[in-house]
Amino acid sequence: MQLNRSNFLKFLIQSEPGKPAISNGLRAALGLGIPMLIGQLINQRESGLLVGLMAYFVNLANVGGPYRIKAKAMAQATVGIAVSVFVGTLVAKVPLLAVVLTFIWGLASGFASLYGNAGANVGLVVGTSFITTIAQPGNLETALMRSLLCLIAGGWAMLLSLVMWPFRPYDPLRVALADCLNAIANYIQKFVDKVAAPESILEIRKALETARITLGTLRIGQSARSWINEQFLVLIQDGDRLLGSVIALTELLETHFKQQQYYAVQQLVDDALAEISVILQAIAKVISRKSASIDLGNLNRIYEALKEQESLQRRAIAGSETDYTTLVALSNLVLTIEKLIKQLQYTAQTVKSLEDRSKISRRDVDRLLLVEEEQRSLLSLLKENLTLDSAIFRHALRIGVALAVGVIFYSVTNLPMGYWVTLTIMLVLKPNLGATFQRFFQRVGGTILGAILAAVILATITSKVVLDIIILLTVFFGISLIRFNYGYSVVFLSIFVLLIIDIGHPIGWQFAGFRVLNTLIGAGLAFASHYFIWPNWERDRLPSQLATALRECHKYFQDVMAVYQGTKERDSTIISQRRQTGLAIGNAQASFQGLLREPKMHKELVEPVMTLLLYMGRFTNAVTVLAVHLGSILFWRIALRLEVWGYTNKTRLRGFQRVRAGGLRLCSRDFQSPGVSSKSGCSLHLEHFRGTVPLPELETFVRQVSIMLEQLADSIQQEIPPPPLPDLEETLQKIQPHLQALRTARIEELAVNQGHTPIRQAVIDYSILDLEIDQIVRRLTAMHSAIVRLISSK
Repeated sequence: MQLNRSNFLKFLIQSEPGKPAISNGLRAALGLGIPMLIGQLINQRESGLLVGLMAYFVNLANVGGPYRIKAKAMAQATVGIAVSVFVGTLVAKVPLLAVVLTFIWGLASGFASLYGNAGANVGLVVGTSFITTIAQPGNLETALMRSLLCLIAGGWAMLLSLVMWPFRPYDPLRVALADCLNAIANYIQKFVDKVAAPESILEIRKALETARITLGTLRIGQSARSWINEQFLVLIQDGDRLLGSVIALTELLETHFKQQQYYAVQQLVDDALAEISVILQAIAKVISRKSASIDLGNLNRIYEALKEQESLQRRAIAGSETDYTTLVALSNLVLTIEKLIKQLQYTAQTVKSLEDRSKISRRDVDRLLLVEEEQRSLLSLLKENLTLDSAIFRHALRIGVALAVGVIFYSVTNLPMGYWVTLTIMLVLKPNLGATFQRFFQRVGGTILGAILAAVILATITSKVVLDIIILLTVFFGISLIRFNYGYSVVFLSIFVLLIIDIGHPIGWQFAGFRVLNTLIGAGLAFASHYFIWPNWERDRLPSQLATALRECHKYFQDVMAVYQGTKERDSTIISQRRQTGLAIGNAQASFQGLLREPKMHKELVEPVMTLLLYMGRFTNAVTVLAVHLGSILFWRIALRLEVWGYTNKTRLRGFQRVRAGGLRLCSRDFQSPGVSSKSGCSLHLEHFRGTVPLPELETFVRQVSIMLEQLADSIQQEIPPPPLPDLEETLQKIQPHLQALRTARIEELAVNQGHTPIRQAVIDYSILDLEIDQIVRRLTAMHSAIVRLISSK
């Protein structure tokens, strides 16, 4: 796809989600500024600058998250930088050895990404320190002195980040949970405002996964159970279930409540959604240690008004099946909002207990952590990727070759400040071509603008004090913006670099010109190496990602429908599969975004892929509505609590088995938990899917949809046209008479005031199915059509 002028400009200046990292910028400025000040005071300005720069490098290895991860990454970066500077100083005078070691260091830096984001950052700063040092030769004494200063710099950076900064190990987890709840609140608000925001679900999923990983990391190394870990575990689960319930609610509203007869209900529901959004934001503030009041009073009043509307609709039924269908839809809506209210109540209680630290005696929960780090030796992980089939291995080779070529080029041509060629390669070259393409233009554009501004500053300002202040400000803004928009960050960092080159010596336009020239050469080599050395095209990866997402949709559909068919009991695997499906769709979406950044992208692919991703999400939403109907939120909450507390008492377990079997009542004498009344007898009435006799032809419908999903996945992965859709409409027409018969029978029961009957329960079980299977067919049809267009466009 060719980028036109406006799209190209947008392509360069577009920012990542989130806000500038002000605290990171402040830490970087202090990390650089204080050593520079000390160096001036003791008349060792260049040594102070070196310590500040290396501290700046070590700070770049600070990936955030739990303190354990930050400390480990920064310690590794400190040692790696010290070794790199020592070796680089000694080999700088031996060109052939410098080239060979540059290749090895580049290879190692590429492989570092095997160990996650922390490893990638450590690899980047270690590789960067080596390629900058080989341009500055020295003897053994110089190498030892530089290495010692690097160790001091690393210690200073770690002191600043891990000790002097507030020590709150649970803050990253609190931030992740608050981000998740705020993202759900934003999703709700956008829905109320009629703003399409499919990316919001991906944002919520990302926040949930961040919370899971953070919790798992915090738990590793703890010798005993932690009450606070258990509370955060429950909140993560609450976030996942809240997401499912909100999706179910918005799906019901979008597909079934657009008719005129629902006008009064729509106003109430919009008010309810707005109130839910406010409550979620308040809960997020409390989790983040901010002052907020969590009040469900208004939401409960809106809920009572909705129940009154349901009651009015019930009284208005006059033997009309249409009126009864309207009542069924309204009843399901009210039930979904009721579940959301209960979930919000329990989440608010957990947040309050988290803040009050009211501990409850429980058993060990080590086995219940949802996130476990797979412990594998570094060597075994490395060996698994020593093959050209590994994208990481190919990228590592690409980095090593490109850096070696860069060193040879600036050595042969005697290019001034030639290390900027290899430094640019290191920063521009990314694992996929789309990201490299974008980084290429951001780096070049930012460098040119920064060099011009730096030259103007140096030509007009002579005061060292003012220049030092500008240096600190450029570091602050450069680091604050680096994850928000790389192009903006490069502008400030380019100014910073040019101001510190040969500090104390006159610098003019000539240096700025060399800076721009070297950046252009390095960016060109980076792009060329990615283009010609095992190019990693997203267009090659996308079919596999889409096929995986379709297969996860299939598994989710099968798990949920198996309960409706009576071949499986509802259990927590449904929630787990919903998560896996969401992650798979998110991965496919990320791959598609990478495809859009690639220089050779056929515009004919855009619409069908967008359509397929959209309707995969909507297909999943329809299945989520059915999944939420299977069991009350309270059931899952108590199930989780029982697991967390590690109950083994046979009497209590029998009570739990009774709930799992589909009983309608939970007995407090069996559980005696904080979430259930302590009075004797049965305290709470639950009404959900109870597994009545499966509908005729439902098995045929499920089998047809399952086969079709597998065929669509195979089609897109093998790039072959999918087979025609089965006649799903005919199957629906066979199911509908049974549903109509149930509704008619129930209307007759209502005429004689019959309450809890088998027919009533059957209607409860299958009314939501009646509403959603038609949506499933429509969305499957749209997915099939999109894949046909996608295959034909290739």
